[in-house]
Amino acid sequence: MRLPTKATVAVALTLAGSAAVLAHVRLIHPSNGAKLYWSSPSNISVVINDQGSDNITDGSHETALRNAIEEWNKIEGTTLQLVENTSAASQARTDWESNSIHLLYFDENNSSGYFPNGSSTVAITPVWFYSSGRISDADVLFNGNSFSFTTSQVSGRYDVQDVAVHELGHVVGLDHTGWAGASMYPYVNSTVILHRSLSQDEWRGMRGIYPSGSHASISGTVRRTSDSSVVKGATVFARDSNGRTAAADLSSETGTFNIKGLPADTYTIYVRPLDYPVSSSNLGGSRTIQTDFEATVHGSQVVGAGQSQAIGDVFVGGDVSISLGRSADRYPLRIAAGETTNLTIRGNGLNAGSTLSCSDPAISIASVNWFGSQVTCLVSVPGGAANGHVDVTVVDSVGDTSILPGGLEVTPPDPTVSLASPNQGDFNGGTAVTISGTNFNAGARVVFGGEIYEDGAAGGCTVLNTTTISLTTRASATGLTDVVVIDASGVEGRQSDGFQFVMAPSITTVFPPVGSTAGSTEFRINGENFDLASVVRVNGVNQAAVFPVSSTVLTVISEVGTTGGPYLLEVENPGGGIATSTFSYVAGPDPDVVSLTPAQGSTSGGDMITISGANFDSNTSILFGADPNTGAGGSLGSVVTVLDANTLEVTTPSRSAGMSSVIATNSVTGQASVVTSGFTFQSEGGSGGGGGCHTVPVQGPPDWGEVMRSLIWFALLAIGVRGMRPRAVVAHSPG
Repeated sequence: MRLPTKATVAVALTLAGSAAVLAHVRLIHPSNGAKLYWSSPSNISVVINDQGSDNITDGSHETALRNAIEEWNKIEGTTLQLVENTSAASQARTDWESNSIHLLYFDENNSSGYFPNGSSTVAITPVWFYSSGRISDADVLFNGNSFSFTTSQVSGRYDVQDVAVHELGHVVGLDHTGWAGASMYPYVNSTVILHRSLSQDEWRGMRGIYPSGSHASISGTVRRTSDSSVVKGATVFARDSNGRTAAADLSSETGTFNIKGLPADTYTIYVRPLDYPVSSSNLGGSRTIQTDFEATVHGSQVVGAGQSQAIGDVFVGGDVSISLGRSADRYPLRIAAGETTNLTIRGNGLNAGSTLSCSDPAISIASVNWFGSQVTCLVSVPGGAANGHVDVTVVDSVGDTSILPGGLEVTPPDPTVSLASPNQGDFNGGTAVTISGTNFNAGARVVFGGEIYEDGAAGGCTVLNTTTISLTTRASATGLTDVVVIDASGVEGRQSDGFQFVMAPSITTVFPPVGSTAGSTEFRINGENFDLASVVRVNGVNQAAVFPVSSTVLTVISEVGTTGGPYLLEVENPGGGIATSTFSYVAGPDPDVVSLTPAQGSTSGGDMITISGANFDSNTSILFGADPNTGAGGSLGSVVTVLDANTLEVTTPSRSAGMSSVIATNSVTGQASVVTSGFTFQSEGGSGGGGGCHTVPVQGPPDWGEVMRSLIWFALLAIGVRGMRPRAVVAHSPG
């Protein structure tokens, strides 16, 4: 039976109270304690709402959310898979309450009712479920009403990916955690982005809830040394052989625990009370949490691959007052490989005479200063240390112990991005790019142009070494974009506006490919992705008269040139995309067609016409019906007779009816003159009208002035409006 109300979990920014929770805690039914789960975990659909955040105008919230989704999907040894539904119809929906959609949504005006003014909740995940614990719906709501969000670490704003990774943990069935450095830690800080990367806590949790394959486990019962009574709600941790926090479980009402999802290794088991930095109020459901005992190390356990190791009873001593960790600390506390970091850890009973140590013996702590409610120290990490969480242990002068689980996170130093080469590429994708910088590591992701390129993934990037990453771009929106390298730990480096996606033009043909050194040659550039503001250069000289006909044709009137070539011809779009071809110059003038007499003839051809113009000679040929932009196709006129340099006669070829281009070409130099609609081929009579004579009623005497103007206009149309430069401006308005 479906619950009549929703159960909710949330990231809260309020200070923690006195009782805390452990790692890998399941969401449970608040009434019957049933653990929540998805019946089909391999296909959990999620949708990113297209409205996004009011604070993020470049759409990068989508990339950040997809990175968060991918962080959960990369867990090995589990059937879990979040599948993004990218249909436009789904992304436009805002009805997150519906069971038919699991939405990631920025609530900017408290339309959900969860975020009244003054709310301290940064994000919340409402979850619907049945009495069996089966989840029917879960949605992630960001509190845009009270908080601001960022994808580029803008000061005072909350990182979208950091918050989203946490909330998606609730979607898949996890409650908050007492593992201080884990992504499911219930507090968020605008200066922390390390929750972007999942801890081993979440990995073991998914292997425990939705297992795939065989994993080792360690089970037992927590009891008190004083009377052997069981301890309820104790956290039981396993550290691996390198001293790194590996997994945990929460003891049940009968004191039992079962730490699942482990690889083969030697583990140190310890138990701690849930007494800071997380409050039991951060957990959903009804649980018994007992904290009146001391953190106790049990010893080492060797487990083989897939082995279930039962270790029996684990005993703990009486309560102590010393404790480590408060929510005022921005967990996890970051310590970078190869660096020494000054840290402050808050707590209680942190007095002189105590000792402080890390669970990883390779990490050293020095210059320790005790102040009762806090301790300061210098933590040094060797270069090349592996990523992961380490515990901190304090032991006071009388031997009382407290352990802070996973409070420190080892990361590499921040990546830096110095150069993307080339720094621009076609918006259609396909540009090979090399990214240079420092501190690049295996498993990194590159984000730019709204796309994610993951190291080693198909269509992703390749981390060649610590200073070089290579990739091939995918289709992206035009414009400048940051180049961001995100380490597997979540730390990042970016070069602002480091790459530009441009609408790169391409050139297929230039016609004619030769012009006069005197300039004023009209030629056409054919290709793709031309812009209204495209710039044309020949031999480095800007061509002033450029008339875009369409995105595939530019008409250019050439400037004065130098005899020779072929010279480099460039078309450059706004933003820098450049296409190249060639153009040449000859000393002689271009042929020039001014008029044809008559300007029409039979479709069967054989009509002798006279062409008037300039610069005709024995090398001049006349082509009818060719493509005026490329010179391709058409039919040659025959029996060309050059009467003089300004006049020639030609016999028309046979052509289909209609207006036809006329192109005069010098067969030696390649120069040409184009009239786009210079001659009309007419059908030879026939039935059904279109030929013959007919009468037109005349009202009064004719206006001969108007008649003459009409005749002149008709003649101009017949020869294609020639004789003035630029010749084809009238016919070549932007298409």
